[in-house]
Amino acid sequence: MPRPAIAQPELLPLAEGMTSRRLVLRRYRFGDGAALFAALAPHREELMQWMEWPRRHQRVEDSESYARRMNAEFTLRRAMPMAIFDRDGNYLGGAGFHVPDWNTPKAEIGYFLVPPARGTGIASDVVRLQIHYAFDQMQMNRIWGSCDAANDASSGVMRRAGMREEGWLRAETRDHHGNVRDTRVFGLTLDDYPDWTATHGMADLGYLPLPP
Repeated sequence: MPRPAIAQPELLPLAEGMTSRRLVLRRYRFGDGAALFAALAPHREELMQWMEWPRRHQRVEDSESYARRMNAEFTLRRAMPMAIFDRDGNYLGGAGFHVPDWNTPKAEIGYFLVPPARGTGIASDVVRLQIHYAFDQMQMNRIWGSCDAANDASSGVMRRAGMREEGWLRAETRDHHGNVRDTRVFGLTLDDYPDWTATHGMADLGYLPLPP
């Protein structure tokens, strides 16, 4: 049975984030800017191969402004950006949900890791955490993600996390380098979630409580 539309999503009592054995995925907080900037700065040009926004992080103040704005967006449920940390508190990247459609409800996932955090399955674990959060906390009927069809690493992340490849959209958009690109689309529905949980669910998942 599909879930109903959510008229006032800002009233949803969503957890602040999620934890697993090796990760913490949570909403951005005031003060996260320093860690975000320190992680981005050495890798800005490499990250901009697939994303435009790292260009805007030229100073610590830029990153702190981002963290505070994303905190506000999360509160209003207009977007659901989160920061990724290891259990020692080291910033590894960002993830979240782009402009959820609360009428359907559905949401698009996104994620990135700084280069030193890649290659150990962290990105797929992050996507699994997002899938749990979307269906268990946000009351979604569908989640989906997309990437440049040439970005085999990102496609592999979503496949390993158990998302279904739903389509290849030809000449679908123009990227930030000015090139027209194809796009791969992956998704899961609420009907998929029980079988997905049995195969890909995270037994060590925990939720961060709401602040007092």
